[in-house]
Amino acid sequence: IPIGSALALAVFVLGPLLNPFSAIGGLSMGPITLSGSKVTMEKPKLTGFRKDNRPYEVTAVSAAQDIRRPNVVELNVMNARVETESGGWVKLESKTGVFDSQKEQMQLTDQIKVATDAGYEAFLKSADIDFKAGTIRSKEPVQVNMGSIKITADTLDVSDNGKIIVFNGRVNTVIDNSEQ
Repeated sequence: IPIGSALALAVFVLGPLLNPFSAIGGLSMGPITLSGSKVTMEKPKLTGFRKDNRPYEVTAVSAAQDIRRPNVVELNVMNARVETESGGWVKLESKTGVFDSQKEQMQLTDQIKVATDAGYEAFLKSADIDFKAGTIRSKEPVQVNMGSIKITADTLDVSDNGKIIVFNGRVNTVIDNSEQ
């Protein structure tokens, strides 16, 4: 019990020093558990502003962080919202994700959905996001729905912060004009 209490106190004292999010926004969370060298946070919520002053918010059911690699956070059932240049919002959902705050990169896997206020949706199996470079890459099949237009492809490359989108491999586009 004394050793466990000392470890818990050390996590609360050292936690802010090891926190990779301290420089980029507010962090709130539910209960914290320690197992080996991993700290698991229930219901973490991260809010802040991007370099261009647009707000963002990231929540998860849980997040795990190895105290030996404090810049890497494993997210479970993640939801994110980011304001767009036009003032709308992009929403992102993923069952699992790994965020590296040092590299400013995130790897998402398993049932990824991206939706915009404009009604566009994208469904991916995996995605590698590089926040510094403004790129998203998926090497697995993707589906994008833009109203009456549906696009499927084997891979997807997004660059220049979403201004350039390239579909590769067995690209199929269906335009449904029956609504007119």
